Amino acid sequence: MSEQRASIPSERRIQRIQLEPYDDVVSIKDRLQFVKTNRILLVLPTRGNILQRKLDLVLIQREAARRGLRLALVTTDPTVAEHAQELNISAFYTVEQARTSRWNRPRNKVFVDRADRPTQMDPFEFEELQRRATRLKQPPSRMRWTVNRLTSGLIFGVAVIAFLFLIFALIPSASVTITPATDQINVSIPMFADPTVDRPLPEILTVPAENRRLIQDATVEITTTGRRNAENSLAEGVVTFTNNTGLATLIPAGTTIQTDTSPAIQFETVNDVALAARQGATADVSIRALENSSGVQGNVGSDAITVVTGSLAESVSVTNFNPTYGGGVTETAFATQADQDRLLNLVRQQLIQNARDFLLLSLDEGSSYLVNDSLKIVEERTLIYSSEVNEPADNISLTMQGVVEVTVIDLSAARIVADVVIKKDYIPDGRVPVEGTISYRRGEVLEFMSDGRIAFQMRVEGESIVDIDTQSVKDLIAGLSARDAQAEIEENYLLDPRHPPQIDTFPGFFNRIPLFTARISVEISPP
Repeated sequence: MSEQRASIPSERRIQRIQLEPYDDVVSIKDRLQFVKTNRILLVLPTRGNILQRKLDLVLIQREAARRGLRLALVTTDPTVAEHAQELNISAFYTVEQARTSRWNRPRNKVFVDRADRPTQMDPFEFEELQRRATRLKQPPSRMRWTVNRLTSGLIFGVAVIAFLFLIFALIPSASVTITPATDQINVSIPMFADPTVDRPLPEILTVPAENRRLIQDATVEITTTGRRNAENSLAEGVVTFTNNTGLATLIPAGTTIQTDTSPAIQFETVNDVALAARQGATADVSIRALENSSGVQGNVGSDAITVVTGSLAESVSVTNFNPTYGGGVTETAFATQADQDRLLNLVRQQLIQNARDFLLLSLDEGSSYLVNDSLKIVEERTLIYSSEVNEPADNISLTMQGVVEVTVIDLSAARIVADVVIKKDYIPDGRVPVEGTISYRRGEVLEFMSDGRIAFQMRVEGESIVDIDTQSVKDLIAGLSARDAQAEIEENYLLDPRHPPQIDTFPGFFNRIPLFTARISVEISPP
């Protein structure tokens, strides 16, 4: 290889310099001083904008000429290639092309050496330059004068025509209003809420969900349903005591008397009474039944009370000339097992309702969906009944503390998935949703999956319109009459038949669409 390289003449050897985007004229000229061959190939980077000024190439060409180097470029930049061609510098697209193609010879005089410039020290050359610079021109001939006049007239006519064309093109303007055809969107999109994902997945119609737990308390009170009879009133009446001795006798309140039946119905005197000191003396006193003889059993007939108990049994005798009265039976309420079971169901429902109310206050209804059917009690920590079974009570209450679990669906993610699905599957090509008309709302829960997912629906309603590119409309109608422009628009675009295209031109008498699309304004009107 070295022998082959040595066989190449020195004037045919090429030294390549790879330039970087940050190189400039100064750095390139510095690198030229280290060139060892007669040919130098500058390889410009594909990115960057170095050497795009023609002056830069002139300076580098001068430096190369000063050092006796033949200069060529490898570049894909058309600006650099054009400047190189003007300076007779070879410009190639690839290094291989530079190695196999012929190089242009550099110009003999890219610059004038200071020694060659005319000075006052060289009077002959200086006077010759002065004479050439101040030489008077010969007057033109008549034919030349005529040609010049015709040329001037032609140029003036072209200028006038160009001016009139500019007025015709720039002053007129047109305003076009188009109402595209609309289509209704009303679909239900099935989705899955999955607690195991953390971002919306439109490709599998899945959105994130969250299983939340919270501790709640609830207290419910109901009326007991157990009923049984209970004697709750004491019979009353009046008895007559008779003195069996000739001595005065005091019968104190609370003296017990009773019937001679078995079992005996017992009564007691309500207040004190005194019998006169003669045999056969009588006195009346009020009585009432004792607790052990309460209820209807205390209602006895006439002459039923005949027995005096205690120390006065031999001294006095007793009887009731009228029946006793007022003894009765009442119905007593008590708690049953059925009451406790019903109360437990009610307090569970209340616990879930309390949890629902709390979550609805704390959640943003627009971004979160509380799945009501997912509410459940996962732990019952405390149950306190106010009455036990069979215990007398008109009412019974239960206080419970429990842990409630619920699933909350991320509606923001559901809207993202619905938007992707709508645009992909439900809006035809060439149509776009009408901004501000699309609404998303949650539908019904379809199914609770065994793997913990919840199938539900998202309802999407709104409108879509034909997507019309305003620039394409401008290109289509530029230069046409207003009538032709309207016909072209109606033929090429699907429009609302109730609202034909509206075209306004300025000036009003012009009645034509300008040639320049910049003078045309196209407005897409909402339906």
